[in-house]
Amino acid sequence: MGKMELEVKVLDIDEEQIIKRIEKNGGKLIESSKQILYTYDLQSLYGRYLDILLLINDYYEKQKENKLIAQLARLKSFFFEMDNLLNKEQKKEVKKMLGYTNFTELLSLETKELIKILNEEKVKKFFSQFHNNDKKWIRLRQTNDEVTLTVKHILADNESNIQQMLETEIKVPSIEEANNLLEALGFAFKSFQEKTRKTYVVKGYEVDIDTWPMLNTYIEIEGKDKKDLEKILAILGYKWEDTISCTVDEIYKRNGIDSLSMREIKF
Repeated sequence: MGKMELEVKVLDIDEEQIIKRIEKNGGKLIESSKQILYTYDLQSLYGRYLDILLLINDYYEKQKENKLIAQLARLKSFFFEMDNLLNKEQKKEVKKMLGYTNFTELLSLETKELIKILNEEKVKKFFSQFHNNDKKWIRLRQTNDEVTLTVKHILADNESNIQQMLETEIKVPSIEEANNLLEALGFAFKSFQEKTRKTYVVKGYEVDIDTWPMLNTYIEIEGKDKKDLEKILAILGYKWEDTISCTVDEIYKRNGIDSLSMREIKF
C-alpha cells in the first residue's frame, strides 16, 4: 500500500504576500524547481478484468495453485479500485446484481463460487462499461536532479470534501530510462507537462507554491485530517472556505481549458 495524502489548494494567490506570511512565521524555503512531468494511462479496467478472468479460469482448471493465488491477488487490487470508482447508482446496481455492497466482499467466498460469479454474463456486461480510470494514472516527474515514478489514485469521496490521494512512488535513475521502461511495458505517455514549484516548511508543515502554464499561482498543503489542514491555513491567513480540493485538470477546466485533451502543457 502506498502513502495516503489529504490535500487542499488555495487558488489565485498573491505569491509575494504568501511568502512574507510564511517567512514571518519562521518558514524556510526548502526547494525551488522547474518540474517536468509525463503522465500515462493504465490498462483499461475491462481489459484487466478479462485478463484476470482468463488466467483464473485456466489456473483453476489446471490446479496450478501458486499461479492462481497470484491472480487472486490481482483481483483483490482490481476490486479495490472498482469499489473506489463506483458512484451511488452503480453501487445500487452491484447490490441488486450480486447481493453485496461492494466487489471486495466477494473475496470471502470459496474460490469455486467466486469464479462462477466472475464468469456470469451479467457481471461481464457490468465491467464492459469501464474503460480508463481517470481517477488513477502514472506520473513520471523530474524535480531538479530527482526523478520519481508514481501511481496516483484518487479514492472515493469520504464525505469530508477533501481529496484523498493514494500515492505509490519509487525513485528512478533518470527520466529517459523510466520512459524507456514504461514504453517497453506497453505504455505511451499521454501528456507532457511543465510547472514551477517553491516548497516551504513552516511550523512543521509543507507548503507548495505552484505555477502552471495559463493558470494563476496557487498553494497546496497536505495534512493528516481537516483539523491539521486548518492549522496551517490559519497560519497563512486563510479559512477552510477559501480552499478547494481537486486535481490541476479540474482547475484548468474551471478556467475554460480542456487540459485532458492537450498533448503538451508548457511555458
